[in-house]
Amino acid sequence: MTRHLTLPAIVAIIFFNVAGGPYALEEILAGGAGLAIVLLLLTPLVWSAPIALVCAELGTAVPEEGGYYAWAKRALGPFGAYCQGWWAWLYTLIDIGLYPTMFCEYLAYFWPEIGADGDPMLRRVIMLTMIWGFVLLNLRGARTVGRLVEIFAVAVLLPFGILVVVGIYRMLTSGVPFSPVTPFLAPGTTLSAALSVAVPIALWNYLGWDAISTIAGEMKDPRRNYPRALAIALLVIATSYIVPVIVALSLVGTPIHADGAVVEWTTGAWSVAASQIVGPWLGVAIAAGGMVSAVGLYAALVLVYSRVPFVMSFDGYLPRSLTRTNAREAPYVSLIVSGIIYSAVVIHFDDFEALAIADVTMYAAMMSLELLSFLVLRWREPELARPFRVHGGWPGAILVCILPWACIGLAGYYQVVEEGIMEVIGKAALLMAAPLLFYPFIAARRKRRLALTPEPVRD
Repeated sequence: MTRHLTLPAIVAIIFFNVAGGPYALEEILAGGAGLAIVLLLLTPLVWSAPIALVCAELGTAVPEEGGYYAWAKRALGPFGAYCQGWWAWLYTLIDIGLYPTMFCEYLAYFWPEIGADGDPMLRRVIMLTMIWGFVLLNLRGARTVGRLVEIFAVAVLLPFGILVVVGIYRMLTSGVPFSPVTPFLAPGTTLSAALSVAVPIALWNYLGWDAISTIAGEMKDPRRNYPRALAIALLVIATSYIVPVIVALSLVGTPIHADGAVVEWTTGAWSVAASQIVGPWLGVAIAAGGMVSAVGLYAALVLVYSRVPFVMSFDGYLPRSLTRTNAREAPYVSLIVSGIIYSAVVIHFDDFEALAIADVTMYAAMMSLELLSFLVLRWREPELARPFRVHGGWPGAILVCILPWACIGLAGYYQVVEEGIMEVIGKAALLMAAPLLFYPFIAARRKRRLALTPEPVRD
């Protein structure tokens, strides 16, 4: 494939695969201002940075289309690659259904009939329109999507930049009315209950660093630009989360604060906070930015996730028709099939918050295979060219794997305590086990097919 994606486009795509702005932080803030600040400061250090370092090493050592699927294939063999590919695709079916829902929630700021209590049929029509609009956009190729998400990133970050600048000016000239770390926990909330909600959401808001790897074959100079883009995106995302939160909590507080604090930290709270700090016009701009964030997230995710079935079909795990590309080198069959599946998910599932509980569990399994691939390649292929390398030898390599696994364990423990093991692990395990039952048959069919016809050649 032609390498179209420049460094700014790669940064923008990472931004929307990981964050899309601070819009999804409200539930963390609702659990307690102090706890939210601690999690937002720690999560980039113990979760995001280690994963980004692993992805930078693997992405520069094996800069192939399919990314983490290619890493697993090289390190863990066919079965490991099959698990990685299927689990990634299943994960997207839940994850990608959240963003049309998010779009409708912010559109409801202007059009209440689209809200959760409005017309369900109209809501689904809007969601389906969004899905197919961005499937069609992706048919124009990675270059078009990359340019568009650059614009989206500016549109999302600019209103929050204004909020921060005006907010800091007010804090310097008029003082700080509220402590941004008080209360540490919301009244009536136990630490265990708060962590069961806040830790998975914090991890979810900082996951997705590996997603860009699936389009490594379309990046310009990936061995140079991939690690640079990860570093820039990590700085931008962490700053765009932490600074607006501190400013907003300092100026509008939380409901526990008495006079003057009227912001309830639920979906849409950023618009209310912006209206109080700057003016109603910025509240409208941030609500509009929420819709831009949702479409940016969706456009970027369709781009990277459509490459998973595309590369799996080259290896015989899915029908060969999924390898077809159009004149712009977009995998149009894979995009259309993905659009059909995403539409079915949106039509048949209403409670995406319940599904999102399994979302982090499925991502944890998928990411664990990536970390295992990283360690196996370090052991089996020590001489493999690694333009970017995690420093510290084997102690450094083990540390960047242990930290994310510890985060997963912590999130899983508190969720199981509050939700039960079936809700947290059982549903995800059943979904992940289903395709594995078919592996012996698919592997036998693949072996026969590859014996009869040569494997397709990719650029």
